[in-house]
Amino acid sequence: MKCLNCQFENPDGIKFCNECGQKLTLVCPACKAVNQPGSKFCGDCGHNLSLPSESISKELSFDEKIAKIQKYLPSGITEKILSQRDRIEGEKRQVTVMFCDMKGFTPLSEKLGPETMYAMMDEVYEILIHKVHDYEGIVNEMTGDGVMALFGAPIALEDAPQRAIRSAMAIHREMTRFNERMRQEKGDFPPVKMRIGIHTGPVVVGTLGNDLRVEFKAVGDTVNLASRMESLAEPGTTYISADTFKITEGLFRVEALGEREIKGKEKPVRVFQVIAPSSRRTRFDVSAERGLTPFVGRQRELELLLDGFDRSREGRGQAISVISEAGIGKSRLLYEFRKAVTNEDVTFLEGRCLSYSRNIAYHPIVDILKANFEIQDHDTDQQVKEKVSSFLKVIQVDEDSTLPYLLELLSVKESGIKKIQMSPEARKDRTLEALKRITLKGSELRPLIMAVEDLHWMDRSSEDAFKELLESISGSRVFLIFTYRPEFVHTWGSRSYHSQVTLNRLSNRESLAMVGHLLSTTHGDKDIEDLTLIKSEGIPFFIEEFIKSLRELKVIEKSNGIYKLTKDFNAISIPSTIQDVIMARVDHLPEGAREVLRTGSVIEREFSHELIQKVTGLPEKQLLSDLSTLRDSELLYERGIYPNSTYIFKHALTREVVYDSILTKKRKQIHEKIARTIEEIYGDNLCDCYGVLSGHCMASEDYEKGAEYARLEAKRYLKAGSSRDAIEYAKRSVTCLDRLPQTEANQKKIIDARGVLSAHYINLSYHIEAKEAIEPIIDLAVDLNYQKRLPGIYTTIGLYNLWVEEDFSVGFPYLKDVFETAVKAGDFLSLYYANYYFGSILVLNYQFEESMAYLKASLDLSVMANNLTGIALSKSAIGMKYCFQGETDLALQVCKEALQAATKSGDIVAQEPAYASYGVSCYYKGHLDEAEKHLLEAMTCNEKTAFGAWGSYAAGYLGWTYHDMRNYGQAKKYHQKGVSIGEDKRMIPSWVNCHKLLVKMNRILNSEPDIDVHKLDELMKAQEKSRLAISKSMGSRCIGEIFLHIDDHHMAEAETWIKRAIDFDTKYAIPWNLGKDRALYAEWFKKKGDMQGAKEQLIKSIDLFRECGADGWVARTEQKLTELS
Repeated sequence: MKCLNCQFENPDGIKFCNECGQKLTLVCPACKAVNQPGSKFCGDCGHNLSLPSESISKELSFDEKIAKIQKYLPSGITEKILSQRDRIEGEKRQVTVMFCDMKGFTPLSEKLGPETMYAMMDEVYEILIHKVHDYEGIVNEMTGDGVMALFGAPIALEDAPQRAIRSAMAIHREMTRFNERMRQEKGDFPPVKMRIGIHTGPVVVGTLGNDLRVEFKAVGDTVNLASRMESLAEPGTTYISADTFKITEGLFRVEALGEREIKGKEKPVRVFQVIAPSSRRTRFDVSAERGLTPFVGRQRELELLLDGFDRSREGRGQAISVISEAGIGKSRLLYEFRKAVTNEDVTFLEGRCLSYSRNIAYHPIVDILKANFEIQDHDTDQQVKEKVSSFLKVIQVDEDSTLPYLLELLSVKESGIKKIQMSPEARKDRTLEALKRITLKGSELRPLIMAVEDLHWMDRSSEDAFKELLESISGSRVFLIFTYRPEFVHTWGSRSYHSQVTLNRLSNRESLAMVGHLLSTTHGDKDIEDLTLIKSEGIPFFIEEFIKSLRELKVIEKSNGIYKLTKDFNAISIPSTIQDVIMARVDHLPEGAREVLRTGSVIEREFSHELIQKVTGLPEKQLLSDLSTLRDSELLYERGIYPNSTYIFKHALTREVVYDSILTKKRKQIHEKIARTIEEIYGDNLCDCYGVLSGHCMASEDYEKGAEYARLEAKRYLKAGSSRDAIEYAKRSVTCLDRLPQTEANQKKIIDARGVLSAHYINLSYHIEAKEAIEPIIDLAVDLNYQKRLPGIYTTIGLYNLWVEEDFSVGFPYLKDVFETAVKAGDFLSLYYANYYFGSILVLNYQFEESMAYLKASLDLSVMANNLTGIALSKSAIGMKYCFQGETDLALQVCKEALQAATKSGDIVAQEPAYASYGVSCYYKGHLDEAEKHLLEAMTCNEKTAFGAWGSYAAGYLGWTYHDMRNYGQAKKYHQKGVSIGEDKRMIPSWVNCHKLLVKMNRILNSEPDIDVHKLDELMKAQEKSRLAISKSMGSRCIGEIFLHIDDHHMAEAETWIKRAIDFDTKYAIPWNLGKDRALYAEWFKKKGDMQGAKEQLIKSIDLFRECGADGWVARTEQKLTELS
């Protein structure tokens, strides 16, 4: 017979284990009852114990399982389980797990003897089980010397973590009484102490076990960590995890024990010891979930919105951002404001950013446009076009420059935009202009209020649009209202007409006013009020949901106009966290309504009647009944008129909690059905659904479709001029393809997808990311001899080595391969990139003859393709070459041609380098005002394009311009911007280091006491390692200027670095740089008091500038010479 304690196999006929001395018992295989050795039949169920155990193995029914677990269930829980018998399986819940274990079980059993130990353990188990049941926990497992208990499953419990801790404290108290009683009965009895560990985390509520235990499967390490807490605990103590502490903070006095190493955990975990309950603090003092509320306590904030509207109506455009945590009341405030202006002659437009809309370009703006033009979902393209055109005529806006871009946003197939040749960036720029134009013109007819909710889920394209709009409303009758969570950081800077309103929690008085509002009474029951204050903590959504839960659970009833608690609070199960509140309400829904809610949560926060009907497959009458139940429960609200209704989760947190409760396997199935249904509904007009479909296909593990829809959505974003969003979907496509079987066809698709992703990154000057995208498929493409993509791959690797590593010896061979393979593969884009980028980096390395050959090749390719953007880019780079060579007149002429081409193209991608190069050429001529003007234009373009090299050039030379204007504060600002751009792109490290030196220099010249010699040494060492000629030249002169002005004790170092710059620029024959070097050297002589030496250097500088045709610099230097004389 096997010992249940130590598992030792004993011979038949003995009563105690030969290994550990434990009394042997015979467990009935049918009901698990304990029988004495030698018993022929079970004393509980009559089962024949002499039969082999295999003969009675069978699958128990639900009712049999319930009948067998009642011993381990607290009073009333069986009825709750039976009432939800179809819901027990397949959900995730937040559960608190408690392990309780006796310390020193084996030594104690040896001292007491097996019979005494057996009797004692029977009493101990009774204590443990009863104290768990007292707090509505469930004994999940009986261990050899303790128990494992769950609090919060299978039915949501109020304050499950607190109940577990109170249960633990009750166990310790009862064990103290037990020890005292045993000492009185037996004299010298060693005290029995329990070690208890508690952790709160997710648990899957699974199938009931086929024995006496209720078996739940733990997700992750929830159970494991609770067990580890118990093993750490000292006898007679309770240890809790940080997760449990966070939920119960303030309800108990605890001692922080610091971090402990836990087996199976990479990082130490924080551990706390429970000392005693706390009567001084309540949950009102503790941070917790937030919620939405009926309108109470927000009069001041409403007045601020109304004041903003009054100012905007007078032609002083206003914007207000309403900021708060989730559920504090942003949406309700906006609703009350709209009610307050209902009777005003005003256009009120609303848009909402949804959690999935952050990857759908212009999602809230499309909502606003549809509302403004009164576009219905069933409208044909022609009807949409007529409505938009009619509106444009009313506000007197030019159709040619506006209509195609609006129609494109509204997904009209024949929008007319394909007839307009331009880059995606140019299209985006004109789209933003069109949106701004109709908003401002529309406000001239009547004041316009535009409210956009949940900006923390906003897509980048919409953010750019709202930024552009915000910057343009100061003199218009436009009132913008934004709502978002604190973690969202907007990019539009400070404006005098933009203010922020932060919503805070309600006071006790405001909370009780809200309770009275919800209960429709001014005389509330004090017990309900106190209970609500404790549970809600002043968070409106908590108050609202808590009161509704009390009503639905029939915990409160109205008598003589006043609500009263109808049950002893200690005997009822009322959730105290937002998750428990929601899940308790969901648990009490009819099963049909509950399943509709679960399905809707997988679709998203908002779903149409048609979609939910087709996905659920329910008869129309039943679906309407279920939706009516959900609407009456105020979990959903309905928008629109049946059958074109849309249903929306009243609170985002409700959807999230319900969605998270669905097991992964079930979610996958629902996602799959949703994707199929969307395809069926929208058929040939899926373009608006590509992003959503890609998400559903990925979640259902249909990676082939997920990849294709993501690819199509990336193309849409690129077409809309949003390269960053295109990158996100291109990455999603790659992720899907990587999970498909690696057939040759799929391998080529992966190569294509990674090649496209790499090109997107190069387009934004992210060369490291481009290389990382392409690296996994380099060998594969070569092995497959996939000629179509090899030029692009070689281009990416070559550009990475040139622009990031600044290693010409490694980078050039790859580009040479591009020159040889691109024409054969018909990949002229890679050929252009290779010539343009290689020529550009050669310019920075002062290899002018070689650079001209490649830049000329890129120009010829652009001319051949009649591509104005390419022409502008190539001529801009050529113009920079002439600047560095000191041919300023030629530089100005070529850069002017670049600017003309860029202007003609209307493409912001072309305009940024054209403005930058023309500004640089003006700087080299010495025309600083013109340089400032055009370089600022380039920086404005860079804010929209986020390109790397040209933004860095513009920032750098704008810094130099302000430096020479002696505006050192602005100079420092733009050199710092150059650092930021370079570090973001992680490209041209030598140029970035040069910018850092320039920041230091301008801080000194601006009399800012910040010089850290150690950091300066680091920059100088980096300068020594610089690989690019331009950085060696400018960096040396910059260090010389730093030492010249830092103090009077570094004159020798200043001269050394100035001479180094002169020697370098003489070697490479860079006359303009030499002119600047000589002018700086003149300052050195002047500071030394050697006026003759200063004059000689200035004369040399003037000659060099005159040689370059830099008339502005000639004049400035001659002025210095005159002043010196």
